[in-house]
Amino acid sequence: MLPNRTRRLTMSAAAVIFSIIAVDACAQSAKRVINAMALTTYPPFEFKDEKAGKVAGFNIDVLEAMARTMGADVIWTETSYALMISFAPLNTKRADILLGTMGDTPERRANANFLDYVYSNQIFYTLSQKAERFANLKALCGKRVAATRSSLIEIQGIEKWSEENCVKAGKPAIEVAASENTAQSRLLVQQDRADAAITGEGVIAFQNKLEGNQYAVISKPVVKLMTGFAFRKDNLQFGEELKIALAGVIADGTYDQLLHKWGLTDQASIEQPMINGQP
Repeated sequence: MLPNRTRRLTMSAAAVIFSIIAVDACAQSAKRVINAMALTTYPPFEFKDEKAGKVAGFNIDVLEAMARTMGADVIWTETSYALMISFAPLNTKRADILLGTMGDTPERRANANFLDYVYSNQIFYTLSQKAERFANLKALCGKRVAATRSSLIEIQGIEKWSEENCVKAGKPAIEVAASENTAQSRLLVQQDRADAAITGEGVIAFQNKLEGNQYAVISKPVVKLMTGFAFRKDNLQFGEELKIALAGVIADGTYDQLLHKWGLTDQASIEQPMINGQP
């Protein structure tokens, strides 16, 4: 029989070993966490599913699928578009990634990197009952067209189209009716405070399913917008991990399934992931 002192030392050593094993097992079982911020006002890309009590949409499903390939969990936080395009949540490290269907533009690359994942094709639309007013698109000249005030893509899309199709033809320019988000743009059109509006074609396809084809698309895409998930400038390794994960989601067919699930056309497909527009 071992002396008491030896027994105690042996038991202490065993306890330390078991503790190390337990801590190691716990560390191995703990998943990586990705802190993501999303909007609640831009279906079918991102919106609040009131019934489920959580964010939903194409962007959400894509990032969740990517996270699974990375062995990670996503923690979601809701935010506004204005806060998102300030990139403050990235700079303060409150978020690892920002969704928001943000256009990947040279100006924004000064503040963040972008994993490009989908195209959002911008179209003009109005209420179905007003569609006959715009059989000739130049009827938009001099009219009020709603756009999200913080979306340079929407504002500049209107201004460019107006300059090329109205001003150069000697017609009055389109007047921008600024809104806070796409939902408010639709409301302005419904209340006749705007004659038409601009948004992604996928947004209107989704809303028409919900609202019985209340809206009519009155133009082909006026802007083909490459959009990206934003991540920090100093976190390139994370960006490469995201890129590899998205490539896997595209390769196994999940990406195409999600496009169809959310009513997005093949024209929205990115085909291959890019960072800041580069494969």
